[in-house]
Amino acid sequence: MFTELSARDVHECHQIAGRCRDLGADLDAWRNQLLNELRTIVDAQVIISSEIEHFGASHEQETRYLGTHRDGWISNDAEKRWREYAQTIPVERTPEYPYLSKFSGETLVLSRDQIWGRETWYRSHTFNEIHRECGIDDYIISVCPTTIPDRCTTLWLHKGVGSRDFSPREHAIVSLLHMIINREIGSYLAAADEPQLSTLTKRRLEVLERLLMGDSEKQIAYHFDVGRATIHDHVLAIYRHFKVSSRGELLSMFIGRARPRT
Repeated sequence: MFTELSARDVHECHQIAGRCRDLGADLDAWRNQLLNELRTIVDAQVIISSEIEHFGASHEQETRYLGTHRDGWISNDAEKRWREYAQTIPVERTPEYPYLSKFSGETLVLSRDQIWGRETWYRSHTFNEIHRECGIDDYIISVCPTTIPDRCTTLWLHKGVGSRDFSPREHAIVSLLHMIINREIGSYLAAADEPQLSTLTKRRLEVLERLLMGDSEKQIAYHFDVGRATIHDHVLAIYRHFKVSSRGELLSMFIGRARPRT
């Protein structure tokens, strides 16, 4: 598959991963960066990314969906309609299930034509009544393990209606970038089950930034021209948010990660 890639393609995949790494402490920020850049490089309309535990044939435990990010819908109504449709069909009855249920920990990339067959797809209710109305057509599914045991992420990429199908080169780009990113989830890149920066207030993000710079509570209070007791309350709230009890524990969570952006 990777023989379809040029040196420039490989370089660009690593550059995208680097820009995600710059946002790595913020799950929503780095995920949205990935989806936006991947959409552009393979000319996709919609991308849906999920982080999942206990997925596929080798797991007896119930599958857990830890988080999902979506980007690119032509309208809120289109996204709502597609999600309502997806929720009405039991997973076991979807045409993708026989393929995805066999996932055993090795990277898996599937195309629409592998799953449906081209002629069947264009005759189907799924395309004519749902996907076409939502502005999407050809799709790729990529399932890739992370370095966290029993965990993978999925990427579903859809071309827009009227666009050309995904090329072999675009399949390869998706697969390579997916593998590069997944090697860093839980280390350089925040995982979906970690406390999220996006739920902190702006002031607490600012205090967190100063803590990671090594400032004392007294220095932070002086910097923001507020009372030390106010900063102490923010610090305690930050500790509770990250489920730590000391600055050392807090700092250890950000080792190797770029500082959060405020």
